[in-house]
Amino acid sequence: MELATGRGYCASPLAAPVETPDAQKTGPRPSAPTRPGPVSSPPTRAERIRLWLARRADHPSALPMMMLLSFADACVSPILPEVLLVPMCLGRPERRWHYAFWSSISSVLGGILGFYLGMTLWEAGLREFFFDHVPGFTPETFAEVSQGFGRSTFLITFLAGFTPLPYKLFTVAAGVCHDQVDFTAFVFASLTSRTLRFYLEIWVLAKYGPPMLDFLVRRVGWVILLLSIAALVAVFWVQAGS
Repeated sequence: MELATGRGYCASPLAAPVETPDAQKTGPRPSAPTRPGPVSSPPTRAERIRLWLARRADHPSALPMMMLLSFADACVSPILPEVLLVPMCLGRPERRWHYAFWSSISSVLGGILGFYLGMTLWEAGLREFFFDHVPGFTPETFAEVSQGFGRSTFLITFLAGFTPLPYKLFTVAAGVCHDQVDFTAFVFASLTSRTLRFYLEIWVLAKYGPPMLDFLVRRVGWVILLLSIAALVAVFWVQAGS
């Protein structure tokens, strides 16, 4: 039995189908549109600086840079020294207490500079610079901080140095209110609070790791702040009643 093999026949049922003219005109089906993913915003200038500093933790000049950060944080800078201190301690854990010591000393010296900046340059243009360029430094917060120095220099300074409050705000305000501030108590409170803060952070970092340190700074630090404010209010209330 012969099989027809002309142009209008299929030699096998498995042969590919012939495209019709309509299929050739329409072309392939368009694919379903995909939903765009979330667009991340570019990092801010401060975030880029923090990332750059964190990558310098193993640099030979990391210690002087960290000391400079601690010094500047106490008077003008919005960048915390922990940005560099934490990766340095993770990279060289045997030197973590050495780093904590120099961070504490640098911070106290920066606080003293902040005191003298407030005492000598506040009316010479420093006020406008701080209000315009230093985060957290507003006329309202400055007025509230200034009112507390006349009651207890040590407690106010210790509260600023140990808790997440902006320490620079208090050091400069202490200089502006220098006629109401006991400078010896200011230095002693700065040395005590900053040393306790940095050594406690390094101890938590060594024992529990970065996640617990982050929790301590973000959550427990504010709990300590609230308890300290409550104690400060109690002291002021007792002083006012006596």
